[in-house]
Amino acid sequence: MEVNRKAFEKLISAEPILIGCGKVGDILPDFPRNRILHSGPDLEFDQMRGPHRKGIVGAVLFENLARDEREAEEMIRSGEIEMAAANDYNSGAPGAGISSYSMAVLAVREKNSGIIAIAPPIEGAMGGGLGGWGVYNEEIKENLIRIADFYAPLLSEALKTAGGINVAELFAEGLSAGDEEHTRQWATDRNFLSRMIEPVFAMNASEHDKLELLRWLNSCKRFVHHIGCASAVASLKSAAGVPGSTLVTAMCGNGYEFGIKISGTGETWYKAPAPGFHGHYWSTEYTDADSSPWLGDSSNVEAWGLGGLAAAASPALLAERSESLWDGIAQESEMARICYGVNPRFKIPSYPGVFAPAGILADRAAGSGITPKMHGGILSKISGGQIGVGYAHTPLACFEKAARNV
Repeated sequence: MEVNRKAFEKLISAEPILIGCGKVGDILPDFPRNRILHSGPDLEFDQMRGPHRKGIVGAVLFENLARDEREAEEMIRSGEIEMAAANDYNSGAPGAGISSYSMAVLAVREKNSGIIAIAPPIEGAMGGGLGGWGVYNEEIKENLIRIADFYAPLLSEALKTAGGINVAELFAEGLSAGDEEHTRQWATDRNFLSRMIEPVFAMNASEHDKLELLRWLNSCKRFVHHIGCASAVASLKSAAGVPGSTLVTAMCGNGYEFGIKISGTGETWYKAPAPGFHGHYWSTEYTDADSSPWLGDSSNVEAWGLGGLAAAASPALLAERSESLWDGIAQESEMARICYGVNPRFKIPSYPGVFAPAGILADRAAGSGITPKMHGGILSKISGGQIGVGYAHTPLACFEKAARNV
């Protein structure tokens, strides 16, 4: 279909550039203080899993909109607090995906379309914190304030000095070093940090502040994961709005439902029950029964053409899940059956002459019964913390609904 070719070419030609870090209220125009963003499609507070429920309450407290958790829940249930799907506001939203007015977020601009997308940054040595795992306490509050008021302006200044960071280029290099850019980004993190050293020391700031920024970036394991989440949204949104196209432009979960969007129908969600996880748990006390169904918008990275669609790029990750390189190659071959083509930027080093498939088409998925095998972190359905790594399959019903409505 010509319309799918048009959307696909927009997707693979996308140039997401990391341009800064700042507070949500400063980056998104007309964003009200009482709006809290979360991952996945919209849902009612009482339907939310632990990470979302705790995260929404924590964000209300962080914004000083309520005196305690009880008052926060009352305000949420009365509608005084507006809960919204992060993807509807161009946010990448990994994990719980909690973002609020005063929280710092990373900002990415897609060069061709001018679309700006955001994602909460990893919260330093504290890991996912409020934005990712929905955890909130006094220590996390002080850390969020320091990120927003101290590290974010410094990072923005460094990125301005650098002229931005081309994320597609950064991730292409990461694939060649063994990352698949969703659950493994070890090499890409090191590459990003090395790219930041020169602009940090060239920017106008004290030597103390420069060193503090670099120390913080070095403490943020998988910092580039959040860059990737924002970049995937910017790239996918740049391919949206092509009438008649079935190319997938969003894949997001809230632990209750999973939803996709397609280029031809804009911001319309096509939803089904959220899929469960399978994979490797970090403790024998956990099983699949302890995991939250898919929760998070990092699955947009898959729709961009990375993660499960680039599985063979990361033999180390495959081995962690007791799979072989040949399993990864077979996985990519299967994913290629539901994609329009390949992304010539995302080369698979262990598979000579082969590039990662890209441009998932809802009608091909619906017709074949094949759905994306999404890589991701496994969250506890009780605590919200990460308990392992694994995969889940996007629900077939999402694609069937989308294909019927294009």
